[in-house]
Amino acid sequence: MSTEYGSVTRDEEQPLLHTQVEPQTCQQKWQHFKSKLHTHRFRVFIGWVTVLAVTAVLTLSYHFATHKNAHPALPEEGSDDLFQECVSDRSWFIAVLLSIFLGPFGVDRFYLSYFGVGLVKLLTGGLFGVLWIVDMCLIILDVLPDHNGCILH
Repeated sequence: MSTEYGSVTRDEEQPLLHTQVEPQTCQQKWQHFKSKLHTHRFRVFIGWVTVLAVTAVLTLSYHFATHKNAHPALPEEGSDDLFQECVSDRSWFIAVLLSIFLGPFGVDRFYLSYFGVGLVKLLTGGLFGVLWIVDMCLIILDVLPDHNGCILH
């Protein structure tokens, strides 16, 4: 080792180039990922909450901007209009709240009586978040009817 001006000292065990680094095994990569996730778990959680909040705000604003008075009035007693849409006894607002807060557990689909999809969401965590976001958008936009095909009131 030289102690002259401008000389660089380094350990002989540390590689200079990335090609000299031994490749990591899958287990080592997984441990590294877990340590980084453990270190930054709060940031990951805040990121997911931010994505959900932005999605909820955008879909709600789109819904209210395009669907002013879109829900038909409840059918009157004794009317024989065959072309009237059926209106469900399930609330749209309750379905939205269930979808946003309990969507990964399938509670929104259980509420609308879609038990098969609700069970899939319950077992897979909303298909790892994908079906949760899709269902939330469908319910907020009032595209998803109840199990009888009636629109939510």
